[in-house]
Amino acid sequence: MAARNTIPNQVFIGLPWKTVRPKYDRAIDWLSIRSPLSFVIVGRGDDQDAQDLLDIIKSKLENSSFALFDATGGNANVSLEYGYAEAKNIPRALYLSSHKAAHKSRDLSIVSDLAGKRRNHYSNERRLQALLQDFSKKHPYVLRFEKTLALESRRLDKGKKKRLRALVLKAIHVLDGQSDVRRDDLVQRLRADTSGYSDSEIDDVIRQLHRKRLFYVEPGRYSRVSIA
Repeated sequence: MAARNTIPNQVFIGLPWKTVRPKYDRAIDWLSIRSPLSFVIVGRGDDQDAQDLLDIIKSKLENSSFALFDATGGNANVSLEYGYAEAKNIPRALYLSSHKAAHKSRDLSIVSDLAGKRRNHYSNERRLQALLQDFSKKHPYVLRFEKTLALESRRLDKGKKKRLRALVLKAIHVLDGQSDVRRDDLVQRLRADTSGYSDSEIDDVIRQLHRKRLFYVEPGRYSRVSIA
């Protein structure tokens, strides 16, 4: 099997588009200020045909370090995406709502196709949030991130540690949904942040992320930055 071009912090999420997505959107927003993981949800645009959508899903799956699938309601598309991830040997996990309302629309034939697969059950949005946070803490990129941040901030006081962590997370999340960005664009995004980061703070963080291999920064005046 050919090697995948994986974005180390990217996690694909396959889910029922209308009924379940809002819960994940809110959980991901909450987690983004705590975790460096980039969660990707692919959905149909107004001008997107089925083949275009399938190609995008396959591409995002193949570029992801892990895939999470929510089987609530027995959605056929989620089952198809899970099968593709299994065929490509992409690390994956199943999530399933145990709330009574979720059982009414369940397609039992599709859910039974996933029988024997280990499932993570959640009864409400808070439990889903906790499951995603637990998953994040064990992810290899997060473990590297936390180790690096602990070393870099060990001599800082509480306020400076909090400021450094926020800046590092914002720098990483500029790349969400992208394979790379121009270094100049990354700097401009961070300069525009309401926290008022100085150029020296921004440059130092980018250098440290590159040195610790959480970022890869190309050499040269017009360098691009990617997750390493």
